[in-house]
Amino acid sequence: MASRTSENGKITNQSASLADHVYGELLKSLRDGVYHPGERIREAVIARQLSVSRTPVREAIRRLQSEGRLKFEPQRGAVVAELDRQQVAELYDLRESLEGTAAHMAAQHASDAEIQAMFSILEKTAAMTADPRELNQINWRFHHSIYHAAHNRYLIKAFSAVADSMALLRGVKYIPENRPQQLYEEHLLIADAIRNRDSAAAEHAAREHVRQAFRIHLETAFQDFAS
Repeated sequence: MASRTSENGKITNQSASLADHVYGELLKSLRDGVYHPGERIREAVIARQLSVSRTPVREAIRRLQSEGRLKFEPQRGAVVAELDRQQVAELYDLRESLEGTAAHMAAQHASDAEIQAMFSILEKTAAMTADPRELNQINWRFHHSIYHAAHNRYLIKAFSAVADSMALLRGVKYIPENRPQQLYEEHLLIADAIRNRDSAAAEHAAREHVRQAFRIHLETAFQDFAS
């Protein structure tokens, strides 16, 4: 690996720095739904997109494999990992508890500005199409705003871990035609309860939202047309 000496005399590793950069970009792409579960990650394509050699790309891919985000398949190489049915059930069970707690606490602690931010995101939600990547990004922006409004640093850390795992759900390319409107209505119930400072209603709406998301996921991801 190439290295260089900085002005203060410390040795820095250029290759490791590039690998960290590539890792961060790939992780962001996974979180944003740029790559779907089962989709191949091509070293040459990533290297060209990020203007780096294939060495840091290979290192970043190995790191993501060790974390279970990517897996190696013969003849295909690195592909985005996907969760099986039991893992999906466990993930949604945890997510329901976290979402309910976050909404409950947001109703108690959210500032007026934070509540307004939720409704600003909802305006974008109302205009969403069924494009899975757009749906995913705006959906997580809304949930992220709730976790921040809960004002609990540990909830935010838990949210980040859950969001990373949600990116590995199979079938995310298949969005029911009426889901964007349902999503808006479900989010609106949560936001209204938070604005009204009704902790119990906010938690109930958030938990029901996750249960509905789980039902829809099972209907789409594990059918014959699932990815």
